[in-house]
Amino acid sequence: MHRTLPEPRLGLLGVWDRFVGPGMTRAELWLVLSASIVASVLAGLNVWLLGMGWLLALVAAVIAFDVIGGAVCNMTDTTKRWYHRAQAGAKDHFGFIALHIVHIALVAWLFRGDGFDMQFAVVVSGWLMVSAVIVILSPEMLKSPIAVSLYMIALALTLYWLGFSKGLEWFVPALFLKLLIGHAVPLQRL
Repeated sequence: MHRTLPEPRLGLLGVWDRFVGPGMTRAELWLVLSASIVASVLAGLNVWLLGMGWLLALVAAVIAFDVIGGAVCNMTDTTKRWYHRAQAGAKDHFGFIALHIVHIALVAWLFRGDGFDMQFAVVVSGWLMVSAVIVILSPEMLKSPIAVSLYMIALALTLYWLGFSKGLEWFVPALFLKLLIGHAVPLQRL
């Protein structure tokens, strides 16, 4: 059964609607905001307690708000319906995912030791983009299992090759969860 999407509201609420999808339920909204805020506070506090300073704690908090909160948001029915509506194509999905290379660059620069960790940036960004293309271009019925398979490879790359980022050990798993399993896979019903 095809469900008609509500139109985004006007003004500032319309900006929010275009970001998460119009018609988000109160329960979805509270879940998304709660996850975003709790993740932000815990990530910032963790980095602060590791002695990395207030600026890195703030950066970690912002990244956690977007990545962990976004992972929860991208799994809601409302957000999946919005980003996979008829007007949204492969180019839109790929563009959304590509924007997150900024997060990867920030982590490579600020949380991977002295200087910019080029290997981390290239491997994580490259695998994210390759994975995105594969999932986005896969047949509907295979998107979910393919996304999970590619996610598992991202975990293996982190565990056995790149290592975790100090204070942001959650970053690669949460990023790939948000973008591959959350964003790139449309709402599916049995």
